[in-house]
Amino acid sequence: MSGLPRRRYAILAEGRLHEAKTAHGVLRYGKDEVVAVLDSTLAGESVAGAMPDLLPDPGRDAPIVATLQEALAHGPTSVLVGVAPAGGRLPGEWMETLREASEAGLEIVGGLHQRLGPEFPGAKVWDVREPPSEVPIFSGEGFAVGPKVALTVGTDAAIGKMTATLELERTARAAGITTAFVPTGQTGVIVAGWGVCVDAVVSDFVAGVSEMLVLQAAKSSPDLILVEGQGSLAHPAYSGVTLGLLHGSCPDCLILCVSPDDTPGYAGVPRPSPARAARLYEEVAALVKPAPVVAVSANTRGLTNGEAQAFVGKIAYETGLPTADPFRDSADPILEAVLGS
Repeated sequence: MSGLPRRRYAILAEGRLHEAKTAHGVLRYGKDEVVAVLDSTLAGESVAGAMPDLLPDPGRDAPIVATLQEALAHGPTSVLVGVAPAGGRLPGEWMETLREASEAGLEIVGGLHQRLGPEFPGAKVWDVREPPSEVPIFSGEGFAVGPKVALTVGTDAAIGKMTATLELERTARAAGITTAFVPTGQTGVIVAGWGVCVDAVVSDFVAGVSEMLVLQAAKSSPDLILVEGQGSLAHPAYSGVTLGLLHGSCPDCLILCVSPDDTPGYAGVPRPSPARAARLYEEVAALVKPAPVVAVSANTRGLTNGEAQAFVGKIAYETGLPTADPFRDSADPILEAVLGS
């Protein structure tokens, strides 16, 4: 994990910066520099000025420009696709921008299921979702990992598991606790510069790859290993990835991620209540290795401060667990619960 290449990103988010999950994650948590963002609808503004409500603390600022030529003036080494469009394929105008970038000598970085390497032969391309050529099957070696392993799980997909994991990492490091973040999704891998997108691995090997990542993280002998969760046991499209990660990473404890939205989720399948979800995750984890849910991370985005406080209190009462929004407030209660488990 050391000696990773340092990049200077121009992030492509044309017309969609406000919903660009990958762009948001890299801006707030990434180790590499962001020198410009491409979005002609917000050109002339800065990231901090354009997104005070959605991303009140982006962690850094960068100019927003309208064209690749303007971005080139800021000296990027790489252009990053910062949005995952519906259907997983990039529109033609985005592909043209990437073609211009490759001709200008920039590396192309994309985390979609659509592989960009074959689209730009001869160019330098990092297809983040491309799995390793050789992947292991689960061995059980993860049972003997020394550092404590905590995994984020959720009542739904896209509910803030990566954010909760990275905010917990920040809090732990500020407290002098050495940590290792295990990236398992495209944004997490781009942020950290290493890892595997487990949803791109053949299903028989998801648990083995999850175990492999934890073993790799343990080599630096951290006090705490924090594994980025994926999907949800209650999400019919992604539950297989969730289960493989839950068993393969051999966690010692779990952090449940929730949000206020209790409407039917994907394909009309209802979300379980947080209390029920906690019991389900514990029961399923215990089939391989017991791992209690020790805290709840509440995603209160879009709520007023009063509404957020009420929601956090409600979840804490219903589950009997320490609950906090680590982004809006502090991850301290969650960290304390993890360390005390």
